[in-house]
Amino acid sequence: MGATVSTGKLVGAFQGSNGTTTYVLFEETFEKNCYPHSPKWSARAIGDLNAALRVIFLSGSSCEGGMLKGAGGRDVTPEGYIAGWMKEMENPVEMTDRAFELTVGDSWQSPIAISDFERVKAKLVAIGANKIAATLEMGETAQASLYADSEALSAIYDGIEIGAWRIIQSYDTPLHGTRNPNLGYKPAKAKAYALNVPRFMKIRADFDHHLIQGADGIWRCEGAGYSYVSSYVANLWQDELRNPGSYRNRIKTYRDAIKHASVAPAQSTKIVVDTMADLDQWQRDSVERIIRDTPHDRVGNEVHMSIPSDYNQLYWVSGLPEKCTKWVITDNAPTEQLSLLAS
Repeated sequence: MGATVSTGKLVGAFQGSNGTTTYVLFEETFEKNCYPHSPKWSARAIGDLNAALRVIFLSGSSCEGGMLKGAGGRDVTPEGYIAGWMKEMENPVEMTDRAFELTVGDSWQSPIAISDFERVKAKLVAIGANKIAATLEMGETAQASLYADSEALSAIYDGIEIGAWRIIQSYDTPLHGTRNPNLGYKPAKAKAYALNVPRFMKIRADFDHHLIQGADGIWRCEGAGYSYVSSYVANLWQDELRNPGSYRNRIKTYRDAIKHASVAPAQSTKIVVDTMADLDQWQRDSVERIIRDTPHDRVGNEVHMSIPSDYNQLYWVSGLPEKCTKWVITDNAPTEQLSLLAS
């Protein structure tokens, strides 16, 4: 399986048109299954602090499953990867102003792809960048400046849907630019904050899929242990903004809750499938196939199954849509999430 290897990080920064600091994220990477391994710098995203942290944490989420690795192809934790970015955020390179020509085209290198235009147009109109939107809609080239049009460029090249590499070339990475800590992000670390960790249970000792207990008290299977951590990290940036420096402890605590989860009691656990749930056709076909191939009882509109002993059946059952499936544990399972105070 291929993985992306991250070999370098760089943060550029400048004072944006709205008076706030705007960041440009650059990363040097190569694909592990492509030869030769030739790392290349790429502009990831343009945006304010919120946007930058969102991209950083989303990228970091890929480390847990091994799809994103560190220099030399070594395994790296999300928190280790994020720490590298946070160090760069403290002392960014000051970006010089530059001009861009924005066009809409059908090339994979076009500043804006035709398939992205309607969404981009809506975002531009929403922030009042009507002139750029109208020019692009007429099929003409829109002129944009990094400084003066930072809000428009941030809206387009957010690093989530469109990367900034479409307008900033690899050779324009400011590797030797002047550092300006006054533009950096280095908040005081939070001294105390709540750690709210949900309850987890392992479906079987030799099976990596876990159950998670929702706020409604219902147990559901949302995937393997690493996928829970990955999803958690991707959405952690807002907590990090509220409590700077807390991400390391939060991720470790969350991962430990999964690692040390007890095993669901096989004899007193039932998988309940609501056959009347509104599902897409492919989901319904999958549910019907699993029900057909797995021993079960029908109770009204519900199908009740025990945890299968057969590994293949267990794999398919654990992948039942969350929308129609719940796991009912009657062996005095805890109903509240774990709440701790970190300091």
